[in-house]
Amino acid sequence: MRTIEVAEKRYELASLWARWFGQFLDGVIYCVIIVVGLILLTFTGLAEIGVVIAIILALLYYLFQDGLRNGQSYGKRIMKTKVIDSRNGSPCTFGQSFIRNLLLSILGFIDWIFIFGEKRQLLGDKAAKTLVVKFTEKSASELADLSDNGDDRSL
Repeated sequence: MRTIEVAEKRYELASLWARWFGQFLDGVIYCVIIVVGLILLTFTGLAEIGVVIAIILALLYYLFQDGLRNGQSYGKRIMKTKVIDSRNGSPCTFGQSFIRNLLLSILGFIDWIFIFGEKRQLLGDKAAKTLVVKFTEKSASELADLSDNGDDRSL
């Protein structure tokens, strides 16, 4: 178990397994978006434009998934992990999500080599200044405290 301190709070880094499987689950979601879009649009006779729309929707999810509520894509929610800002512990923004996932898409498996570093950060995480940590009840209550103090970025 690796822990890290961010803004005077301790977080447990997400395991390699949880990160990989969360990414895999999100990959399934990209595929479902494309397949469902194709099926629905094929029945309407708009198959050509349907392919483009389905791919755009999947790409948008891929790039901005970690900016969803609490810094969690749907795969991360299932794996009980989240993406936080490495400087202040707040949930990942859509801008940070774009940076980290764009670099992952460009570098592919090469980027995963960097996950073995001390903070388990991919190059996209380093560029976006993010960390992937376990989502615990404690971290959930900290998010509630943030929203109570007027910071509604997690909502």
